[in-house]
Amino acid sequence: MSVGRISSSMVSYMNYTSSINQLRLQQALQNYHSNRQAVSPVQRVNSSYKDSSLDFLKSYNTTMSDLMQSANTLRESNSSGAANALKLGSSDETVAIAEERFGGVRSGQELTLDITQVAKAQMNESKGVNALEKASSGMDFSIRSESASGGVSYASVKVDARKSNGSLRTNQEMLEEAASQINRAKSGVEASVEMKDGKASLRITGKNTGEGNTFQVNGNTGIAEGLSDTVQAAQNANYSVTQNGVSRNYVSSANEVSLDMGRVKASLMSEGKAVISAQQDNEKIASAVSDLVKSYNKAVEFLGSNTGKGSAVNMQLRNMVRSLGSEQSLEKAGITMNKDGTLSFDKETLAANMKKEPNLVRDVISGRNGIAQAAFDRGSAAMRTNSAQLVQNMRQTEESWAADSYQFMNTFSKSGAYNLSNYMALGLMMDYFV
Repeated sequence: MSVGRISSSMVSYMNYTSSINQLRLQQALQNYHSNRQAVSPVQRVNSSYKDSSLDFLKSYNTTMSDLMQSANTLRESNSSGAANALKLGSSDETVAIAEERFGGVRSGQELTLDITQVAKAQMNESKGVNALEKASSGMDFSIRSESASGGVSYASVKVDARKSNGSLRTNQEMLEEAASQINRAKSGVEASVEMKDGKASLRITGKNTGEGNTFQVNGNTGIAEGLSDTVQAAQNANYSVTQNGVSRNYVSSANEVSLDMGRVKASLMSEGKAVISAQQDNEKIASAVSDLVKSYNKAVEFLGSNTGKGSAVNMQLRNMVRSLGSEQSLEKAGITMNKDGTLSFDKETLAANMKKEPNLVRDVISGRNGIAQAAFDRGSAAMRTNSAQLVQNMRQTEESWAADSYQFMNTFSKSGAYNLSNYMALGLMMDYFV
């Protein structure tokens, strides 16, 4: 349906804009004349009404615009939105974890990582001893660490079996004091006390992985028998990368490696294969769904608290509290509809569903008939509502039609698009009066 060859949606928009212009114009005229009158101006009886109407329309516009913006972020048609956001991911994060470093994620980007050996640090561990048994002798030994770059560092350990008060330490206390001295030395190793079945042992591990990072234990280790023996040798990582049909082998002293000419950072976790490729960014989608739920609830609550303003407010509230989709669709998105028409969101449920059925969940949220599109359409419909109908109950019945902003606007709009366009031009006069 059209009026004077102007679509109904355009007329609604022009009505809304015209209402705002008329209110602003009357305020500007009031200020203009009050500044030029020799006597005090007569107080306008309807000024508070017009101010409250304008404030309500502004709040209404902001609330619905926020809803549309939140929904648009998730629409599939929005190429820069969360629904189309990509991140670099691994097909098996127990084997490798990947992230982009620079250049952005490219659609279709893919490489296969085959790890035959991960890098490890040297580790020595003593035999287990009864943790609560009293120590029989002291400890006096040193650790010499060598790095792949040729650096050397030392840690010295000296622990007496007796405390300063003369009482004997337990085996656990002996080992804990030894570990503390090693760690305070800040050399190339770290120490810890391991407990198992009531037995304690001292474990020393190199800070860096790779064959060139080693250490030796020398001296009297006391109850830490066997600490000089290596239980895990330092080793390099061995892996291959296949990209565009070409495979290359690599060796690394660390498990943090660069791939694809440095564009990709990968952490080697265990032996096996993993495909590194561009994937949808589930975190961004979850965050956007959370924002949409908040904006939707804000719109429902705003309309619910302003039902007395006009019939159009009630109509939009009834439209909002309708379900955004089937119960099954909302459940896939982690959304539950409450009795009052507001929504609840469970991020964990969405994350689990996206892991199991990523394409289906994405379509439910962002597809042509998805939740985001439904929310966007409702916000859009609310924005097209005639502004006069939104605040019709706020009018003061005792005022004449000439003092009524909306009656004044209708005088023009009823005469067709040409006169309505003339009325729109009134906004240009404000620059003169303000």
